[in-house]
Amino acid sequence: MKKKIQELALVTLGALISAIGFNTMFIENNIASGGVGGLAISLNSLFGWDPASFVLIANIPLMVLCFFLLGKSIFLKTVYGAWIYPLFINLTAPLPNLTHNPLLAAIFGGIILGFGLGLVFLGNSSTGGTGILVQILNKYTPIPLGILMALIDGFVVGIGVLAFDFDTVMYSIIALICITYVINLMMAGSDSSRNLMIISQEHQAIKEYITKVADRGVTELPILGGYTGIEKRMLMTTVSRPEYTLIETEILKIDETAFMVVMPASQVKGRGFSLNKHHQFEDDILIPM
Repeated sequence: MKKKIQELALVTLGALISAIGFNTMFIENNIASGGVGGLAISLNSLFGWDPASFVLIANIPLMVLCFFLLGKSIFLKTVYGAWIYPLFINLTAPLPNLTHNPLLAAIFGGIILGFGLGLVFLGNSSTGGTGILVQILNKYTPIPLGILMALIDGFVVGIGVLAFDFDTVMYSIIALICITYVINLMMAGSDSSRNLMIISQEHQAIKEYITKVADRGVTELPILGGYTGIEKRMLMTTVSRPEYTLIETEILKIDETAFMVVMPASQVKGRGFSLNKHHQFEDDILIPM
């Protein structure tokens, strides 16, 4: 229940931030940065259609695909995102345009929308629209989320040629690049972990702490000092980013002279990360985390 509330909060906050960026940066500057929202800006210029209403209506057939291809759970969360996003667009419509410089609007609007959509994706949902197509393709293909979004939204940006001049379309491409970059950065950061290599005379005590207190797996490697020629032991463990600070602090409490090398691990698969911990499987080829 706590996780569901957190995801719902992420979707709500992300949709609000995205709507603010949409209204204060994109609409008056004609930045059609992709997605149903970008298409709505193009159609608003061509036919005067209300962007919020178009986003809401266009989501209906896409929600049908979501139900059958992504499952009931994602569908229910996406229904909320697909409803709350156009609602926030309506509510934030009175906000003033923050800049009349299209380059600034493309860059900073892209950052704001990218951050908002990143929060929505972290909530395991979307604001509907092409985000649904992105999630479907991400589920059934190995292509990264950000690249899929760039491909689909790039097509929508191309449609902007019918409504705007080429300069405006190129600003839209800049905005799309910014959105994609920020989303990729957020999605990679959410899964990132830290790989620690530790050399210490107190390796036994550190190993006890990692396995019994931090509840993480550890690999013990024999090493040979290049300068001294003395045999030593090196510990290697992988921890999530939130765990790293506490583990580092506790290791230094055990041995303030401990030598540690910390490397980012953008993706970690296996027990304790992508798989549940099963300490009872002592003969498992995957060391229980």
